[in-house]
Amino acid sequence: MIPVLFRLKLKRKNKRPLRLWVPLCLIWLLVIPLAAVLGPFMLTAAWVMKRKEYKTLLLHFYPLLFSALWSLPSLSVEIEGKDTAVSMTFI
Repeated sequence: MIPVLFRLKLKRKNKRPLRLWVPLCLIWLLVIPLAAVLGPFMLTAAWVMKRKEYKTLLLHFYPLLFSALWSLPSLSVEIEGKDTAVSMTFI
């Protein structure tokens, strides 16, 4: 399942934490049609390529992209500094 929300939490010393929720479903509504439009061009470019390495790379681009997107919901990044802590989570 692709992520639908991105949560950013910023903790600063002696200040209120900043929490930001970003709905990613609005971004996916723009990205998926763009990928559908660019798909035939990538297939044509793979067909025109004479060298096998580049052709294979172009043909594996979409499956690799979607497998990376489907694994994002389990991604959580936390970074702590001297005065600030940042937490990013895909839901």
